[in-house]
Amino acid sequence: MQVKNTDRWNFATALLAIIACLLAATAHAEAPAAGQLPTWTMARADSGASGAIDRTLPGNLRLLWELKTAEPIETTPISDGLSVFVTDVMGGVEAIDLRSGKSQWRRDFDTGFVSSPGLFLPDSLSSQNQLTAPIPVISAPPRKSVEGGDPTSDADRALLVVGDVEGNVEALDPSTGETRWKYSTEGEISAAPSFFAVPRGDNYEIRVLQSSQDGSLYCLAAEDGALIWEYETGDQIRCSPSIASGKTFLGGCDGQLHVIDLATGEAAREPLPLGGPTGSTPAVSGDEVFLPIMDGTVFAFNPSSGDVRWRFEDPDRPQEYRSSAAVGVDRIIVSSQNKHVDAINRATGKQMWRKTLRRRADASPLIAGDDVWIASTAGLLLRLSIADGTEKWSFESRGKFMAAPAIIGNRLVIADDDGVVRCFGT
Repeated sequence: MQVKNTDRWNFATALLAIIACLLAATAHAEAPAAGQLPTWTMARADSGASGAIDRTLPGNLRLLWELKTAEPIETTPISDGLSVFVTDVMGGVEAIDLRSGKSQWRRDFDTGFVSSPGLFLPDSLSSQNQLTAPIPVISAPPRKSVEGGDPTSDADRALLVVGDVEGNVEALDPSTGETRWKYSTEGEISAAPSFFAVPRGDNYEIRVLQSSQDGSLYCLAAEDGALIWEYETGDQIRCSPSIASGKTFLGGCDGQLHVIDLATGEAAREPLPLGGPTGSTPAVSGDEVFLPIMDGTVFAFNPSSGDVRWRFEDPDRPQEYRSSAAVGVDRIIVSSQNKHVDAINRATGKQMWRKTLRRRADASPLIAGDDVWIASTAGLLLRLSIADGTEKWSFESRGKFMAAPAIIGNRLVIADDDGVVRCFGT
């Protein structure tokens, strides 16, 4: 029996259709559901800017991919678990596929970025999700009506927020890079934003906190960028606002630690004197705030009473701190401009160990379980034992590392000032 060409064509078409359906079904079955992907939405790990997570990365890390972007990068990447988002000094914002390292989209703005982006995900409001750092939920007065109507919730949409050196805060759609809104301040944006939520019936309003070198902290509506409140310090702010217990904590060049009520935007107490300026983000853990200052002191505060629990100063040579502390269970980690990494006892303020680097680390240290991760201006990425500071692993780059890595599940992603983004994993 002779088979007609049309029969062959129909058979081939049907076979291809079946294969396509099977592939689609397999892809759908393997696609992780919302909340099942590990993420890194905030540069300092969480809303309190602790710079620490419980999880230890696998011991056999290797380079999985690297991508050369267009310009130098001096910021920490962030991720929704599928994409990695980076900003560069010439105004680029780029989304990169976490698995393959391929560019997904890129936008080039007219001005540069020296601050890490921030990412709001709806999963951060779920008490069941253990893979995305939660954002705080507080009680606050309702927003004023917008164009004669009540504001609607924006808690169901992801939002990527970037701030540039000209003072613009831009909210982007993470899937496309398209602008949703823009708010302009009067000074450079030098630090990443923070987020918190306000209940509204069965849903939430999301609010964005952004500091500026114009001396103000701005609270903006995530829906449309409308100003909700502004807190003025009177001097430059180069750190991110950290959040805990319905308050935000803010250091500044005015030499004070400000404690601000999130609901009202007013001071929750008198500012705490530091004795010198700081560009470091306060690290909040439990009922303690840890903050290094440029003049060489590391403070541990009780923010409620204002008491200084301890202060650490190098007895031999004053250190200069331009990065933030990482807070572990029983110790905090700081790195100085004098090329030292110090572990300080969290309870007593006494030095536990010291690691001296080849060159300084401008990037803040990061604690991940049993490890301390240090990224230095020598282009060295170091994995140190949190127990004693001994080196466990290292990677050397041609470019300088100016910001800390991101840890996304069992992967570590870091960018350098040659514009190279690298992903390590197993």
